[in-house]
This record gives sequence, structure tokens and C-alpha cells, in this order.
Amino acid sequence: MLGYSEIPIRTKLKFFKKFQCEVCQEKFSRHEELMNHQEITHFKDSPYDCKVCNENFHSMSEMRDHLKKKHSYKIDR
Repeated sequence: MLGYSEIPIRTKLKFFKKFQCEVCQEKFSRHEELMNHQEITHFKDSPYDCKVCNENFHSMSEMRDHLKKKHSYKIDR
């Protein structure tokens, strides 16, 4: 059995993730991380929409990456 000081830091942090996003249920260990996540992921304007699955993106490059990875699209530039 490991003592507390011998437990890897990543394992310890899992126990302290008490701030949960109400939109996607992801958990964070610090309130600032939750606020940053929400601002970037959920509340920022997302003007680019995937025509296949309707997911929203903040930039054209994010949407292109999504199309390539999730929908196997080849993007001509």
C-alpha cells in the first residue's frame, strides 16, 4: 500500500476535482480552470458550424481539423 506522499500527483488531482461544468459535466480542480473552460468551450462565439454534425467551432482551422478527423473529409485549399 502506498503512502499519500507516494501517490502520483495526477492521481491525487482526480480526488480534488470538485468544480463541475454544468454544460458538459467535465470536472476541474480549480474554479479558474472551470471558468476558463466554460469561456473557451461553451460561451465564446462559435461562428463556424459543421454541416455534418452541427458542432460549432471558433475558427475555420478548428472546423477543418474536425472535418478531417471526425468525418474523414479531405479539405482542398
